[in-house]
Amino acid sequence: MAPIIRTCSAALALLLAVPAAAQTADLADYVRARAADAAGAAGVAAQGYGRALAVTPDDPVIALRAYRQALMVGDMPLASRAAAVMEKAGVAPPDAALVDMAVALAAGDQPRAADAVKRLKGTPFDFLMPIFTAWLAQARGLDGVAVIDSLDMGALARRYAAPQRALMLMAQGKDDSAALGAMAALAGDGDADMRIDLATVRGRDGGRFLLDGGDSELEAVARSLGGPQTVTIGYALSRMFRALAADLGGDRMATLTIVLSRCALILDPAEARSRILLAQALDANGAADLALQTLAAIPKDSPFARRAAGARIGVLRDAGRADAALADARALAEDRGATPIEVERYARLLSDTGRHDAAARAYADAIRRGGAGSADLHLDLGLALERADRWEEALPQLRKAVALAPNRADALRTLGAALIAHGGDGAEALRLLERARKVAPDDAEVADALGWAYVRQGEVARGALLLETAARDDPAGTTANEHLGDAYWQLGRQFEARYAWRAAAIHAAPADAERIARKLREGLTRAS
Repeated sequence: MAPIIRTCSAALALLLAVPAAAQTADLADYVRARAADAAGAAGVAAQGYGRALAVTPDDPVIALRAYRQALMVGDMPLASRAAAVMEKAGVAPPDAALVDMAVALAAGDQPRAADAVKRLKGTPFDFLMPIFTAWLAQARGLDGVAVIDSLDMGALARRYAAPQRALMLMAQGKDDSAALGAMAALAGDGDADMRIDLATVRGRDGGRFLLDGGDSELEAVARSLGGPQTVTIGYALSRMFRALAADLGGDRMATLTIVLSRCALILDPAEARSRILLAQALDANGAADLALQTLAAIPKDSPFARRAAGARIGVLRDAGRADAALADARALAEDRGATPIEVERYARLLSDTGRHDAAARAYADAIRRGGAGSADLHLDLGLALERADRWEEALPQLRKAVALAPNRADALRTLGAALIAHGGDGAEALRLLERARKVAPDDAEVADALGWAYVRQGEVARGALLLETAARDDPAGTTANEHLGDAYWQLGRQFEARYAWRAAAIHAAPADAERIARKLREGLTRAS
C-alpha cells in the first residue's frame, strides 16, 4: 500500500498552496471554511468551501479542500464538481476516479463508470482494475467469471478477487460448488465480514456458514437473514470497498478510509459496517460530532448495532467525553449478551480514568465470560490490581499472563518490573527481564526495566548502560530518564543526573512531577 500513501501525500501537499483566489476574490468564505475545518466542523467547512469554489470555480486548491470535506459529509454533487475542477487542472488525486466510478454505477451509468476505471491505470489503485472490468463485463451480459479468470493479477488483487468471483457466480445463478466452496473456505479463515457478505446473498440457508463458535454478532446476522438476495454489481463492489477500507483503517490512513467507505455507501447506503468504518475515520480526522451523527444513522435493530455502539464509545473517549464513554461502555458490558471484548473495553476505560478497583472487577468479569485463555486479560487484571495496591492478588494474574504467553516481552517485562518494585524475588525478576531483552532487544521499555533492575540489585554501572540505551531510544520517556538520573547520581555523576531529571520532567505526569522536581532541588535523597 506504500504507493497509495505516496500518491495521497502528494495530493495533500496541494493543500499547502495559496489559492489563486487570494489575488482575485474575497476569501471570507474560504477563511471561515478553513477555521471550521480546523475545528472539526465538517458540515460548516464543506458549505464554506462550496461557496468559495463557486466564486473561484477553477481553483484546484479550493477544489481539493471542497472535495475532501464533501466526502466527509456525503455531499456528492459538491465532491463531483470539485473533482471536475481538479481533473481539468490535471491535479486530481487518484481516488477521485474511484468516487466517480461509484457515483456512475449508483446512477446506472455504466459507460461513465468504465471511463473512470480506465483512469485508474498507472495509479496505486490499478490493482483493482481486473475486478472492476469483470463486473462491468458481466453487467453488459458477458461472463464476468471468465473475464476475471483471464486477467493477470498480483497477490494483492487476488486477495479481493476471490470473494468477488464467488459473488459473480451467484449473480449468474450458478450457486454451485464453486461458490459454496469459497464460502466454506472463508468460514474457516477468520474473515467474518467476507463470510457475512457471501452468506447474506443465500439468505437463511447461508446462516449455517455463520454459526460456528458462539460469535454473537454472526449469530445476530444469521437471525436477520431473510430470503436469498440478487447479487448486483453495487452489492458486490460495495463490499469490496468496505473490505479495502477495513484493511486500511487507522489514523494515518483516515483520509483514504473516508474515500473507500464513502464509495461503499454510495453503492449501498444501508451497509452498516461501511458506516461504522466511515465514522471511525471521521473521528480520526477530528470530526467527532459528524462521526457520532454517522453512527446514529445505524438502526438499533441492526445486527451490527453493538459494533456501532463500540465505535461510539471510541469516538466519545477520543473527544474527551470520558463520563459519556464510560456510561455507554458500562451499558454494553453489563448486558447479558456482553462479550469479553465489550467488558474489556469498559475495564480499560475504568483503568484509564483511575478507577482501578472497578477496572479489576471488570477484567475479572471478562475472564469469566470466556477470556480465561487470554494473556492480555490476565496481564491487564494484574496491572489493575497492582495499581489498586492489591499486590498479593496481582502477582498470580501476572504469573498467569506469562504462563499463557511465555515469549511476550510485555508480559515478561511487567512481571519482572513488578517483582523489583514490590521487593519480590530479585533473581527471578532478572531472569524474566533478561528473557524479555532477548525477545525484544530494541524495546526501550524492556531496556529501562532491566537496567533499573540491575541498579536496584546494586549493579549500578551495568544498569546505567542499559538506561542510557532506553533514554536514547525514547528521549521523551519520563521513566527511563528519571531512572537514568538516579543511576548517574549513585555513580557520582551529579551534573549528568540533573540533566536526565530535567529531561524526565518535560513530559512528567502530575503524580511524578513533584518527585522529579525534588530531585532537581535536593539530589537523590531517601525522601525523593
